Amino acid sequence: MKKLFLTLLAVIAVLTMRADGYPYLLFKTADGTIHAMSVESLTMEISGGQLVVTNSEETQTFTLSDLDKMFFYENTTGIDEIFSTESGEVSVFTIMGIYVGKYPDANEALKTLDKGLYILKTKSNTVKIAVQ
Repeated sequence: MKKLFLTLLAVIAVLTMRADGYPYLLFKTADGTIHAMSVESLTMEISGGQLVVTNSEETQTFTLSDLDKMFFYENTTGIDEIFSTESGEVSVFTIMGIYVGKYPDANEALKTLDKGLYILKTKSNTVKIAVQ
């Protein structure tokens, strides 16, 4: 555990040095979900196997064993525009292609999805969306 803690501490120190010029730090979990956080006033704390990340807007907690990777990015999603889908049943997938579920329409899906990037597929259309 001590070795893991020291490794994570070193990674955080390196990440802090590389943050210059990147406004967002993205956290990818084992299930493919990506959480984006602004680096403004960003603090990270490791406690009891959890990584607690806080900035001026929010606090996120990640289980260390569930955290796949962290990386800096210029924007939160890489998606410049969010397209609305027509009404009707939608299948939702994570950006990594993992099936999330089927919903009566896009609005219902958006109400229940966690923050992250998703692919919505209808009978005639497939779109990428960002839930923030």
